Amino acid sequence: MTSDKSRGIPWVYVPTLYFAEGLPYIIVNSVSAIMYKKMGMSNQFIGLTSILYLPWVIKMFWSPVVDVCKSKRIWIISTQLLMAIIFAVLSLSISSSVFVPFTLSAFILTAFLSATHDIAVDGYYIIALDRKRQAFF
Repeated sequence: MTSDKSRGIPWVYVPTLYFAEGLPYIIVNSVSAIMYKKMGMSNQFIGLTSILYLPWVIKMFWSPVVDVCKSKRIWIISTQLLMAIIFAVLSLSISSSVFVPFTLSAFILTAFLSATHDIAVDGYYIIALDRKRQAFF
């Protein structure tokens, strides 16, 4: 296992990484339902958005790719960057006449990126911390 000097101070990156892990999950699964309700969508449509939970359920199928291809840091940074871009575009698209298919596509893409981010963060956490610190955090 590597020393803390090569991995930084866990109090700096562990809480921020897990915050970055939870924020897209809440936006995709909770804020999307609230947004669609405020936009006048039916309860049936909002109920169908529960499919957005699926990427977190099936992330085990592409986690080996994340573990083998590139470093965990590259996965973390690239998924965060892509999610930020999607959120920016998403906020601009709400007033569009085709907001439903566009926003739904953006939420689906964000869900897959967020699930991939979760995989990379958990992998980094295991590499960066010894067992005692893993249990602590």
